[in-house]
Amino acid sequence: MDGPRLTKEAILEGTKAKVTLKVEQYGANVVIRPLTDGELTKIFSIVGSLPLKEDGTPDLSKIDVTRNFEALRHATAMGLDDPKLTLEEIEKMKFGVPEYIGMKVLELSGVTGADISKKKGDK
Repeated sequence: MDGPRLTKEAILEGTKAKVTLKVEQYGANVVIRPLTDGELTKIFSIVGSLPLKEDGTPDLSKIDVTRNFEALRHATAMGLDDPKLTLEEIEKMKFGVPEYIGMKVLELSGVTGADISKKKGDK
């Protein structure tokens, strides 16, 4: 086996990565971090099953938009490092901002639409 051994410290460093994100609607920056596997599992449980077309892409006509907005708000609450806001405070943000931040948090966490489909399909 070549290469360095993965340590507990290296594993736990993963969520310490920080990224500054410009939020145009507020003309200001926020700091986000990637989510842990446990946090992502909570997000996936909110989304539920993603209906897929025959080609494997999400069938947007059958997606529960309310649940996806809720999942993105939760992703924002978990991944927003500065400022730290509660879910209730996030729900008071300008329309579209929590979803934008939530998508960026998921991207930073290494999640794409296809990953969500695979994760949900594994259950």
